[in-house]
Amino acid sequence: MTDQDDYFAHHKGEPFRFKERKKEVGWLKAALESFAYLPPFNRMFGKVEPSYAESYWYCLGGLTFLSFLFLVITGIILTLFGPPWWLHTPTGVAVKSMHYWSAQAFFFFLFIHVVRVWLTGAYRGERWVNYAIGLTSLFLALGENLFGVLARGDWESQFVAMHSNYMLFGLPLLRLITPSNFTQVILIHVAFIPFTLLVLIGVHVTLVKLQGIARPL
Repeated sequence: MTDQDDYFAHHKGEPFRFKERKKEVGWLKAALESFAYLPPFNRMFGKVEPSYAESYWYCLGGLTFLSFLFLVITGIILTLFGPPWWLHTPTGVAVKSMHYWSAQAFFFFLFIHVVRVWLTGAYRGERWVNYAIGLTSLFLALGENLFGVLARGDWESQFVAMHSNYMLFGLPLLRLITPSNFTQVILIHVAFIPFTLLVLIGVHVTLVKLQGIARPL
């Protein structure tokens, strides 16, 4: 039996010790955790995580993905209704605010997730490829954030477009992009970069499933 087989064979049959968990984390959290072990919830949750992964630090990747889903949902709504709606209607402003704070949460959780993986040595061995995918997603998301600011259509957006045109988009590889071209900016922001991020996240999650959760140092 390989280490990978032993990993899943052990944790799929791991029993839930309610009394022990109640002493460790309290009654409320132990009761919530028990749903992952009891039918029919155990079929939905599929409890296969090792005990050392039952920590808030190991939830950062999932929180990053959840923030990404909120970004996609609110972004689709904003794209369908357009700038006049998100700039001048109460509902549009509210959805734009949700999109904005989802982006802040995405960057926060992603950055802490990258740091946690580094500090716990989860990038060791063949996992360095997955860590490189995570870093690539982080830097790509920074570019997505810039184009999001350019697409907003408010005064700050115009200010950033004016200065970035001379400071950033004058570089050889970026001269084809015009920050004042709304159609070009919105296409990059809502289609090109999100699709690339979605592919990278899909590959990242797949590798985590195949390789399992790395043991900490």
